Amino acid sequence: MNHMPAKARLFLYPFEHSNGVIARLKETFEDLGYELYPFKGLFRPAHMFSRSENWLVLNWYEDQPFRKGEGVVRRGVFLIAFVLTLLSLRLFSNKVVWVRHNYKPHNISAKSHFYRFVIWLLQTVADRIVTLEMTSNIDSSVVKHPLYFRDRDIKQSLNITSDTQRDTDFLYFGSIKPYKRLDKLLSVWPVDKALRVLGFCADKQYAMLLYQLIERRGLQVDWNNEFVQDETLEQAVSDTRFVIMAHDDNAMISSGTFYMAISMGANVLCFDSAFARMKAREFPFVKIIDAENLAEQLSTLQYEHPSSVLNQAVERYGEEAIRESWRVVLTP
Repeated sequence: MNHMPAKARLFLYPFEHSNGVIARLKETFEDLGYELYPFKGLFRPAHMFSRSENWLVLNWYEDQPFRKGEGVVRRGVFLIAFVLTLLSLRLFSNKVVWVRHNYKPHNISAKSHFYRFVIWLLQTVADRIVTLEMTSNIDSSVVKHPLYFRDRDIKQSLNITSDTQRDTDFLYFGSIKPYKRLDKLLSVWPVDKALRVLGFCADKQYAMLLYQLIERRGLQVDWNNEFVQDETLEQAVSDTRFVIMAHDDNAMISSGTFYMAISMGANVLCFDSAFARMKAREFPFVKIIDAENLAEQLSTLQYEHPSSVLNQAVERYGEEAIRESWRVVLTP
């Protein structure tokens, strides 16, 4: 009797996440023939005898010790458990893939000694380090950042976007934090241009600063400081011509904002950064804007049609491209 070969096991952290990247990654791994399990399932005693068969992929794992809102005792217990978990990983898997999404958590100092220890520990434990963009700051393999929707859904939207007028000229969206430099954008934004902002700012002082900037300069900025539902965000981006990114240089390795924007056919405007320069070389619909002559640039922008943006996005970052980039990493 012929038996179908057992699927390779892949344990994933996190297994569920509000960020659409995880859903796309799960689809990619399943397409590659892996049977997926949550991270905690790795620690079954039987898996100590099948270490070479157990793949483990960690996303944002280095951020865990820096979560806020826990008491001193609970945090201390968590940190001890975190370190012990890392030290035990190789007992259950010798194929540990660590995906670094950021250079560091955005709520800590780069000089944090404990963060440096966590990075050293993960570098020691990981069999392979992966980033979603090429960077000279980290020795890593590179896999492609997935789009936020399946290829078939994007291709279906092409039929809609070909004849649809987009009513929002400029949109800034995402979780609003100082490193994303919305304050710098507002300090130079032309008073005669409308800007829509979608996103929640948990930092009350920073939110006050932003509202004061808007009021003092008399800007046409539409912003309610509140969480945004996925459906509302998707509708807003799909109705936008230009999405604006103002992130600090070297604040992030990759950007979900960018991939959400191109997944919905929007052009992208960025303040200068290594990421912006890389994407401007790759795509004609990505433009680098300069704070010193922003008004003139916004008045003379060349706009690439959404269907062109979507076609290029699927060609470079569609399911086949993501799958093949991961196939290389997951080759024993």
